[in-house]
Amino acid sequence: MADFYQILGVSRGADEKEIKSAYRKLARKLHPDVNPGDKSAETKFKEVSEAYEVLSDPEKRKLYDQYGAQWENARHMQDQGMGDMDFGNVQFGNMGGFGSIFEQFFGGGGQAGGNFRMQDIESSQPRDIEREIELSLEDIDSGCSRTLTYQTMDAQQTRGQVATVPTTKKVEVKIPPGIGDGKKLRVENKGHAGINGRAGNLYVVVRWAKHPKFKAVGDNLEVEVPVSFTTAALGGEISIPTLRKSVTMKIPPGTQSGQIFRLAHQGISKLGGGKSDLMARIKITVPKTLTTEQKELLTKLDSLEAK
Repeated sequence: MADFYQILGVSRGADEKEIKSAYRKLARKLHPDVNPGDKSAETKFKEVSEAYEVLSDPEKRKLYDQYGAQWENARHMQDQGMGDMDFGNVQFGNMGGFGSIFEQFFGGGGQAGGNFRMQDIESSQPRDIEREIELSLEDIDSGCSRTLTYQTMDAQQTRGQVATVPTTKKVEVKIPPGIGDGKKLRVENKGHAGINGRAGNLYVVVRWAKHPKFKAVGDNLEVEVPVSFTTAALGGEISIPTLRKSVTMKIPPGTQSGQIFRLAHQGISKLGGGKSDLMARIKITVPKTLTTEQKELLTKLDSLEAK
């Protein structure tokens, strides 16, 4: 098995951000939807997904750093209270009380006098899986459906031994309007499958994509609105963009740059109904070029203010 760090192209000391960035870059490049019919790309995509699943989880990564490819076997043994073991090249002969544990998984492969090849014990059971999906604020506001393509490691039992088989799955995920950034959606029976045929759950973590106009501030949205100097000074109507359409708002004379106006229920949808507020932050714009008449008027205004 190739080293997970090499698969992602990161150093063993890489932090969580570096690992996530490397995974996203490779996943976009190797995704089956981008490379239809390319078996090599599909195989690499599965390897990248498996590597990220382990290295993005602090506990799994710690075990992988210590035991390498046998990290899951080590975790299972620790859960069984067997302590640390060397899984490098183990033969099981007279196992005593341990024999029954392995026989549950491998149908007698650990009987006295026989040689036993250690397999992925924990993977023989259904396991949950977690994947991320990034959505625009417009999609979060209205709700949507997305088809998610991902890879699982499904267990199969052959001649008394358990092996994990990479499987590419597709599932349609319905995104409810207003789901929060970082919230999880559960899709039942779409995780890793065990040898009994049952599968764990798929948990989809929703991420809000960065927007060119709006940014989240608590439960609300904020947008920067350019306003001319004269409109800010004299007051008047300005156009405010929202996620759905532009709305008109009056500002009072003497509005200052950086001043914030709250537009009730013009933000993003809330989970369960209703909408948050939109905070309009005023940015007074200054023309780069002026006509002679404009210069004279501004000079006159400046002299009046000085008095």
